[in-house]
Amino acid sequence: MALKLVTAEEMRHIDETTIRDRGIGGLELMERAGQAIAATVLERFSPRQVGIVTGKGNNAGDGLVVARLVSEAGVSVKVVMLTDGQNLSEGGRVNFERLPENVEIIHREQVPRLTEVFAGCEVVIDAILGTGVRGPVTGTMGEAIGVINSLDIPIVAIDIPSGLQTDDGLTEGACVQANLTITVGLPKRGLILGKGKEMAGEIVVADIGFPDDLSESDEIRLHLLTEDDVISALPFRPLDGHKGTFGSLLVLAGSAGMSGAAYLTIATALRSGCGMVFAALPAEIERIVAARIVEAVKVPIEGSGGSHLTHQCWEELERFFGKVNAIALGPGIGTHPDTARLVDELVCVESPMVIDADGLNCLEEKALYLTERKAPTILTPHPGEMARLLGISVEEVQADRIETARRLAREAEVVVVLKGAGTVVASADGRAWINPTGNDGMAKGGSGDVLTGLIGGLLAQGCPALEAACAGVYIHGVAGDLAAVEIGTRGMVAGDIVARIPEALMEFDR
Repeated sequence: MALKLVTAEEMRHIDETTIRDRGIGGLELMERAGQAIAATVLERFSPRQVGIVTGKGNNAGDGLVVARLVSEAGVSVKVVMLTDGQNLSEGGRVNFERLPENVEIIHREQVPRLTEVFAGCEVVIDAILGTGVRGPVTGTMGEAIGVINSLDIPIVAIDIPSGLQTDDGLTEGACVQANLTITVGLPKRGLILGKGKEMAGEIVVADIGFPDDLSESDEIRLHLLTEDDVISALPFRPLDGHKGTFGSLLVLAGSAGMSGAAYLTIATALRSGCGMVFAALPAEIERIVAARIVEAVKVPIEGSGGSHLTHQCWEELERFFGKVNAIALGPGIGTHPDTARLVDELVCVESPMVIDADGLNCLEEKALYLTERKAPTILTPHPGEMARLLGISVEEVQADRIETARRLAREAEVVVVLKGAGTVVASADGRAWINPTGNDGMAKGGSGDVLTGLIGGLLAQGCPALEAACAGVYIHGVAGDLAAVEIGTRGMVAGDIVARIPEALMEFDR
């Protein structure tokens, strides 16, 4: 089951309902959170001295529980309080009074000396603001965050880095740059969206026992993709299977000058686990691709001089429709009017289909006619293509990527993969998923063609459209992350992702 991603309001509802209706008090939840955070800090860092910076809300209360528990474990603890003790929340006041005498309390007047105060600490814990931040962080808190970020010490944020907006991952003013964020109950949207991945560092979820019916409620419609989602989506591979068992994919790609898009799509489909790949290419492109790929069945289509696919190709293509399990349409096909007419005809074919790149550009606003398709459909636009499909600006797409993806999925009754940092997968019923894998090295031409081949290959193997899209984007990102570890992000190219698809798949097969 995918992990839910919550807004501040959704988390507050879960918290309040648990306290009000389920007999678990706020102090008990705070104690559980502190226990989970303290255990993680002690296990990860084995510190002899810990610094903790607190504000005044429940985030500070969690931090004070951590201070007590870490101190009781024999660790020297320094607590910097950015507010007077009487200004703490109720839970904060109770846990302040529970602090052992050997916990050193440092008051906010010492903020300019924090570098000196934390000398000797192996880790500093941010318990300043949590999910309650509104607007830019300035003043004493902003100054404290600036000093924290300047320390050459691991920084651990409780729940969410102070200064990071909970719902959108944006920052105004100062924001803690954490190495590790221990988020309580459920991960917050802001940890994944916007600048969240950059500011949060590694994310660990602390399960503190919220009731399952609240934390797994269908009313929470945004999810974080996990390894478990991929493992459950990948089709079973029987030991006595043959190439027909593992499905066949028809790839329609390429035009003059765009042989690379066809190559990357086909090469990835072959690596996806698919049993057979048929590559229907303009004749000029087929000759180029044939020199590099021997495993696919190449189908040269003469079309208009062999440089691009046209509606005259229909009879040559029609014989494949009944024998393949899925179709990948669009990478590098161009937008010639005759090609666009062929795309209009192809979307009527009742086979599972992933449509990308020029396939989408040929459709533009006509994408809404996809509601008439009876077979599963996946659209994989980047922000520019999404803008053209919906007739809006790229800025509008990027301003709310989640809702934009949901809109197209709902209106066209398809699965949508909105590519980019934090790729969004949306289904027609309003659910959406954020992909946490991948890196800036994948922001290169051809990466989208690799994703199309991977999703198409999964469709051909019998994956339902939603599962194929979710698994495809996650595996694609893992392959990119493997490449980044080996060769760095700056010099990566799309082919480096293709080369590591088998290794990425092997991780899940294990």
